[in-house]
Amino acid sequence: MLISLIHSSHFGNMKTVYPDAEQVPSFWFPLVKKFYQSHYPSGKPNKADPIWVIRNNGKILCAVRLKQFTDAQLLTAMVTEPSHRNMGLGSHLIHNIHNALSTKQSYCFAFSHLVPFYQANHFTVISASILPEELRSRFQAYTSQGRNLTPMRYICDEKYLKST
Repeated sequence: MLISLIHSSHFGNMKTVYPDAEQVPSFWFPLVKKFYQSHYPSGKPNKADPIWVIRNNGKILCAVRLKQFTDAQLLTAMVTEPSHRNMGLGSHLIHNIHNALSTKQSYCFAFSHLVPFYQANHFTVISASILPEELRSRFQAYTSQGRNLTPMRYICDEKYLKST
């Protein structure tokens, strides 16, 4: 199913249609790795974790990794190809992977300037003290390196999804 996203530009409203997100099969891994190297080198993909992408005409436009832990998962390494940023593609990707995000408690460590984006996509700010231990220790390590991160948890009302 194709979903329409509308964004505005100085040329007026443009309608962009993007396909749904796809979970990356193992044989796509070299393409995903190249996408990350080009657009987000610190976002290292891992074959052991589910990676979701949105492609258009065979080209990856947006990707995200769900790093797996014992009782939780961490949405990480979300990146959009630069020429497709600020068009709603990241929101479209998160909406498309709702089922994957709902399989177990899902968290993200949002760069502080991206907190409003994640809040608009059903993540809520939480205290680091309530993170599962595996994630809390990782969060503490990242912030001790000087990264300005905010812990967040995915909470999405099923009624909202049925209305969209």
